[in-house]
Amino acid sequence: MTRNLRLPSPHAGKAARTDALAAFLLPIGSAGTALDGLNKRKSRKTAQRRNNHHSLSTSAPTGTPAAALFGRSRSSIPFSSGKRRFPPEHAAPTSGPPLPALFKKLEKNASPSSRERACTGTDYPSLPPMICYNPPHMDDVQTSKKKMPSKQEWRGFYSLILIQAQNAFNEKAAQFLLIPLGVWLASTNAAYGPDSWVNSLQYILACIFVLPYILFSPFVGWLADCFCKARIIQFMSFLQILVLGAMLLCYKYENIEMAVFWFCVFSVQATILSPAKKGVVKDMVGSRQLGYASGLMEMSLILSMLAAQIGIFAWFDILQVSSNDGWEAAAFPTFILTCIAVPVAIASLYLPRYPANQTRKFEWKLFYEHFVQLKYLWSQRDLRLSEIGVSYFWFLAGALMLISLQIAQEHPIDGTGFSMSAAILMAWLSGGTVVGGVIASIICRKKIELGLIPLGAIGFTIGCIFMSFFAPGSLPSNIGFGITGAFAAAYLVPLNAHLQDNCDPSNRSTVIAAGNLMDCLMGLVAVGFQLMLRNIFSIQNQFWVLAALGVVITIVAFRLIPREFIRMMGLWIMRIVYRSRIIHQDRIPEDGGAVIVSNHVTYGDALFLSLICPRPIRFIVAEEFVAIRWLGWILELFNCLPISSRNPRESLSKAIQALKAGEVICIFPEGQLTRTGTLCAARRGLEMLAKKSRCPIVPIYMDELWGSIFSYSGNRFFSKAPLRVPYRFTAAIGEPIEPDAVNPRMVINTLRELSSTCLEIAASIGRDAILNHLERIAHKPLVFSKNARLSGYEIAECLMNDTVEAEHPELRKWLSTLLDSTRSQSRLCDFWMNAQQLERVNSLQPRELLLTSIGREEVHETVAAVLWPILTSTPVYLISDGDHSMPEGIRQIAGSDFLRRRLYSLVPNTRTPFYDFSGSGDLVLPNIGWRPCFATDRGIILAMSMKRSVFKLDDGTVQLGMRARTRGRLLPGFYQNPPLSNVIAGATLSTPYSLPPNLYLDESGFLAELQSSNHEQ
Repeated sequence: MTRNLRLPSPHAGKAARTDALAAFLLPIGSAGTALDGLNKRKSRKTAQRRNNHHSLSTSAPTGTPAAALFGRSRSSIPFSSGKRRFPPEHAAPTSGPPLPALFKKLEKNASPSSRERACTGTDYPSLPPMICYNPPHMDDVQTSKKKMPSKQEWRGFYSLILIQAQNAFNEKAAQFLLIPLGVWLASTNAAYGPDSWVNSLQYILACIFVLPYILFSPFVGWLADCFCKARIIQFMSFLQILVLGAMLLCYKYENIEMAVFWFCVFSVQATILSPAKKGVVKDMVGSRQLGYASGLMEMSLILSMLAAQIGIFAWFDILQVSSNDGWEAAAFPTFILTCIAVPVAIASLYLPRYPANQTRKFEWKLFYEHFVQLKYLWSQRDLRLSEIGVSYFWFLAGALMLISLQIAQEHPIDGTGFSMSAAILMAWLSGGTVVGGVIASIICRKKIELGLIPLGAIGFTIGCIFMSFFAPGSLPSNIGFGITGAFAAAYLVPLNAHLQDNCDPSNRSTVIAAGNLMDCLMGLVAVGFQLMLRNIFSIQNQFWVLAALGVVITIVAFRLIPREFIRMMGLWIMRIVYRSRIIHQDRIPEDGGAVIVSNHVTYGDALFLSLICPRPIRFIVAEEFVAIRWLGWILELFNCLPISSRNPRESLSKAIQALKAGEVICIFPEGQLTRTGTLCAARRGLEMLAKKSRCPIVPIYMDELWGSIFSYSGNRFFSKAPLRVPYRFTAAIGEPIEPDAVNPRMVINTLRELSSTCLEIAASIGRDAILNHLERIAHKPLVFSKNARLSGYEIAECLMNDTVEAEHPELRKWLSTLLDSTRSQSRLCDFWMNAQQLERVNSLQPRELLLTSIGREEVHETVAAVLWPILTSTPVYLISDGDHSMPEGIRQIAGSDFLRRRLYSLVPNTRTPFYDFSGSGDLVLPNIGWRPCFATDRGIILAMSMKRSVFKLDDGTVQLGMRARTRGRLLPGFYQNPPLSNVIAGATLSTPYSLPPNLYLDESGFLAELQSSNHEQ
C-alpha cells in the first residue's frame, strides 16, 4: 500500500513506512489500497502535480563504488526546493552525493572502468542484456504524460509485479512461520516453556518488522532517489535468497534465535526495496498509464499478503500435524519459497533501468528528519485531526491482529491447532476488510464521503461489543471479526482521502511522510497496549476496552462532522425510496462558485438536489423556517443561508460571499412551493445574486416529483401513501447561464425548456404502454355510459384486434377515438405524452369519476376523455343526449361546447370543477366551478386551470390556480421558443405552435387574454 508513487527526497521513505503498515499490521491495509485506487481515479491533477517532481537526466562520469553497486546514473540535473534547473550546461559537474566514510573508503579502491561497467552491464557478460534508459534532456515535464510504454517496458512492469508479489508473500510467510514455530516450541520444548519469549514471538516480530520503516525511511528513500532503482530491486531480490537460505539453515539446525536475527535482516531488506519498486513504476509506464499500473501493483501486494497470512498458517498446521515436528513444518515451506525466489530474482535482471533523479548530498539528518515533519502536520488542525483518525485505525488493526493470534493460541477453533485457528481468524478479518474497503471505495468514487467516518466508527464499535458477548473462536465471534474489519475499512478510506486532498500540494510529501510515521508509531503502541491488556483482561474484556475507545472515536466524529453523516444517511434513504435519472450532470461546474436554480415542487427538494449534484450545496431558505426549533436545528446543521423579507440585501450579501469563496448556492427562484405542479413567477433576488457574485447560473428542472408524499399532490402534504416504491424522477441540467444574461423570465423559460427534455426522456410511449396500463385495470370497469360499461381487458382486446366491439354508441365512439389515436405512431406519442403532462399538475384528479363527452370532434376528447383516464386508471362516464340527470358520484367534468350546453340542465349535487376547453366566456351555474383550459386544434392540451382557484400559503400569501380572463396555466413540458414570444414549443408539439392573437403567456405562467381594445389596436 502506498500513497505516493514517486517519492522526491527527502520524503521518499514514506512509501517504505506505508509498506510496513500494509505488510505487518493487518490485511486491513487493503482498505488503504482501495483508497489509493480511488484517489488515482478521482482526478489526474494530483498525478500532474507529482510530475513536477520528476527530474531529468544527462550523461556524465559517475563517482563511487556504491554507485556501481546500485547502478547509479552517470549524472543528473537536480531539483532544488521544487525549482527546476533547466540549462544542463550551467549545472556544476558532480560525481554523486558525498557518502558516509565506509562508502568513501570503498570509492578509493574503485576503478572508473568498474563503475562504467556497473551501469552498462559489461561486468556480467553471461547475464542477459539489459536496457539502460537514459532519456535526453526535456524542456517540459509534460513528456512523462505523453509517454507510451514500449513492449519491453511493459514486460519489465509485469516482471516488477511478479517480483513485488513474491517478495511480499515471502515477507509475510517468514513472519507467520516463526509465530506458530514459537508457539510449538513453548508447548513441546522444555528448554523454552510456556512463559518463555518464544510464546510471545508475535509481539517481538511485530516490533522488528515495523522498526526499520520508522528508523530508516528517509535514508532508504534517499537511496531510491539517488541510485538506479532497477539495481536496488535486483540486489534486494538476490539478498532475499540469501536471507531465506540462512533461515532454512536455522530451521535445519534448530536455532530460532538466529532465525529471528535473519528476520531482522529481511525487514531491512523490505524497507530498502519498498520505495525503489514503487518509484520505478512511473518511469516504466508514464503518467497516462499510471492509474492502471498502480492499481495492479497494489492489488498484487494485498493479495500476496492475504494469501501468505492465511495460507502459511494452514500449511504449517498441516505439516506439523503430519510430522509432529515444528522445525520440519517451518523448514519445508522455507525451502520451497527459496526455490521460487531464484527464478524471480533472475527475472529482476530484465528490468529496464532509468537514471537516478536526484543528487542530494548525504546528511545525517536523513535518520531523524521525518520526526521533524510531524511539527508541520500538527500545526494544521484539519490535517492533525484527520491523521489522528487514520493512526487510530492502524492502532485498532494491530490490536485486532494480536488478539486474533491470542485467540488461536488459547482457544483453538473446533479442536484445530494454533496455526489453523489463526488462518481461519485471518480469513474472517481479511474478508471483512476487503469487502468494506471495496464498498467504501465505490461509495467514494465520485466524491470523498466523509459521512462514512462516523458510520465506520459506529460499526467497528458495535462489532467489538458483539464479539464480547460470545466465546472467542466461536462462529458469532468470527462473524464479529468480519464486521469489525469491514467497518474499520469504511472508516479509513474517506479519512485517508481527505488527508491527502486537503493538504497543500507543495507540502503533500511532508504531510504523507509525517502521517506514515504516526501510523507506524501507533502500530508499535498497539503492540504494547495489547500486551498489557493480555496480562490484565480476558479476551472478551479486551473487546470491551476496544469498544470503549470506539465510543470515544464515534463521539468525536459526530461532534466534528455531524452534517456529513446526516446528509449521507438521508441520501441513502432517499436512494432506497427514490430512483433518479439525471440528464447532463456534467454541466455542473466541478469547482468554483455556482448558483443552482431549480423548480420547487416538494419539501424534499433539498435532498433531491443533493442526489443530483455531486458537490455540497448550501440552500437559501426563508428566515421563518429557521425560527422553527427542530427545523431550524437541521437548517443550521446543513449551513443553510436564511433570507429575511425585512432585510433581503444583507442575507444575499452572505450568499455572495459564499459564492466568491467557491461554494455552490441553491435558490428556488419562485420563492414558494408550487401548489399547482406548474412554475410560478420568479422573484428578483436571483438577478442581483448573479450579477454581484459573477458566478454562472446552473438551471435544474426536477420532473415527476408531483405525486410524491412531499408534494401538494392530492391537495395535501405528507398525509398520503406513496404512489409506488421505488419512486422514479428525472432531472435535467441546463447549460450554465452567464451572470449578465440573467433575468427572471428568461430563467423560468429555461426551466420550462428543461421540463420538455425531462418529459421526452421519462415518458412511456407506444401502444405497449397503453396495454400495460389496461392490464393493471384488468376486469375493473373503466368507461361507463348509460346501462353499459367497458373493463380494462375488453378495451385491451379491442386495441389488440384493432376492432370496435361495443353495442352502446357512446362506447363505440370512445373505442373509435382510442383506435384512431394509435394508428399513427407519432400521433400516439404526442397524445400519450400530453396525457402524462396532465398527470404532472393539480387539475384533473386521478381515480375521481370524470364526466365527459365523446364523438363530437372536440379538442379535449383524445387526451382528456380517452388517454388520460387509461394512464391514471380514472373511471369515465360518457354523457349522451339521452342523459337527463347528473349521474351519481361525478367529482369532475371535462368538455367543450356540448357539455357546456348540457350543464344548464344537468346540475351536480356538490360543487364540481368543470374544465372547459370551449374558449367561451365565464360560466356561472349552480355547483359548477368553471375552470377555463386551452388546447390546440389538433387536440394537444397546452394549459389547464387548477382544481382550486386559490391556494393559501403559510406566510399569508396566495397562489392562484385559476384567474379571470385566462385559459389556465401552461403545462410542464412547454416553453416559449424564442423566449418571450407567442410561439410555444415542446416535446408533444411536432411543430412550434403560435398562440392565437388574443392570447399571450404572462409572467405568472397563465395563458392570458388581451383586452379587447388592445386586440383591436
